[in-house]
Amino acid sequence: MPDTIATQIIRPDSASINAGYCTSLFDSVAADTVQGRIPHFVPAAVADSLRHEKAVADSIAAIPPPGRESGIYGSARGGEYSHSTALNGLLAAMLFLLLVKGSSVFRALRTYRNELWSIRRRGNVFDDQSAVSLPMAGFLALVYIIFGGVLLYNFPCLPTTPSLAGAMKAMGVLAGFYIFERTAVWMLGSIFAQPDDKRRLMGGFSATRAFAGLGFIIPALLMLFEPQWHKSLLIVSLIVYLAARLMFIIKGFRIFYDGFLSLFYFILYLCTLEIIPLIILYGYASGILQISLY
Repeated sequence: MPDTIATQIIRPDSASINAGYCTSLFDSVAADTVQGRIPHFVPAAVADSLRHEKAVADSIAAIPPPGRESGIYGSARGGEYSHSTALNGLLAAMLFLLLVKGSSVFRALRTYRNELWSIRRRGNVFDDQSAVSLPMAGFLALVYIIFGGVLLYNFPCLPTTPSLAGAMKAMGVLAGFYIFERTAVWMLGSIFAQPDDKRRLMGGFSATRAFAGLGFIIPALLMLFEPQWHKSLLIVSLIVYLAARLMFIIKGFRIFYDGFLSLFYFILYLCTLEIIPLIILYGYASGILQISLY
């Protein structure tokens, strides 16, 4: 009987529902009563206290922490081609092949060591006269192009937005320049030199580029993963490259020098194949890779 009375008291009539009155309170009390629970109501004083505490908590949360204006503001992290899985995989594959083919590489370097300086028409019987195989010569040229391309991409300063595509473009530019140089040296030897001198000239070109490529490995890797050393690594790379070119120029001079008149032709050779191509390379690379010396 009490439950029936309570239910009748708390249930609103149809007129209240039709009038649009809120019935959530009646529904809540009815549900508690049906389930055997006694409904509880928060006194007005307690409700005011809770509202006050919530207002205080909100005001505290809105106060900024002290010292938030101090420190260094973070900047957006740009893309880094050193984090590229493809580029890292390419460099790792080249290093792995160098280790796997270590014995063949050392034999090729012994032959190339003689080609750096020697111009003898008949070598000593104790010299290793075996020529470098075409696959090994191509592999060492590829080492020069890949690691030299990484250095070219970082010349003369680090790229603003480095990318794998930019590094691959630099490798392509260096590969085209390598083919151009090799073709020019071959034509020079075919026109102005005897067959033996032509062979020694081509051997000197391959040797200097092979040793330069090996010398590029450490600066190129450090350029990727330690960019703060950029200036020092760039100086080391330029020394390696200029030393290789100077060695080839000296060997060419020793091959072609035949009196004072030959100096005139040698100067023409320097301008045509050693100076002008570098200027063209810089102009082309500055347009493709947006590099500048200024």
